[in-house]
Amino acid sequence: MSTDKKNEFDNRPETASRLRAISEKGYIVVVTQAYGPNGEDLMDREGPKFSGEPGVKLRVTQGDKTADVILSPFFGDPAKYSSVEFEVGKRCVLTCPESGDPLDRIDGMGNDEDGHFYAVYLTSKLGEGELVAVNDVWGVTESRMLSEGELLNLYAESEPIE
Repeated sequence: MSTDKKNEFDNRPETASRLRAISEKGYIVVVTQAYGPNGEDLMDREGPKFSGEPGVKLRVTQGDKTADVILSPFFGDPAKYSSVEFEVGKRCVLTCPESGDPLDRIDGMGNDEDGHFYAVYLTSKLGEGELVAVNDVWGVTESRMLSEGELLNLYAESEPIE
């Protein structure tokens, strides 16, 4: 986590070697569109770049600390940029940076101990499309990419059967 204004991943020439470590499948997924629950564009085209690509901007609040955090658009890459140091292992509130709307919590994923997962939608279809599930515990880099069908399965599994 960088605390200064320089992003160590901005336009680095060794992009291929840095990204090779996050690609075990022989390919790399880059998020090029990201939306909040109200359709707010979360791509930060003006801020820090990650190997030349814009990041995904979320507002993070932990206790009395709040900052806009830019996440790497490379799926599986834990790199992020923030001007504030948050406490590792503590839960955060994740919201859209412009509107302040909270991200949608994904039922059936996570728990109070290990954190909950919140949706960053990958298409303008929002809840009817694909998404990246982001954990709300600072320092937990686990995320998942879900299709509409997988999301429906999670909802179905989380509903109590009467």
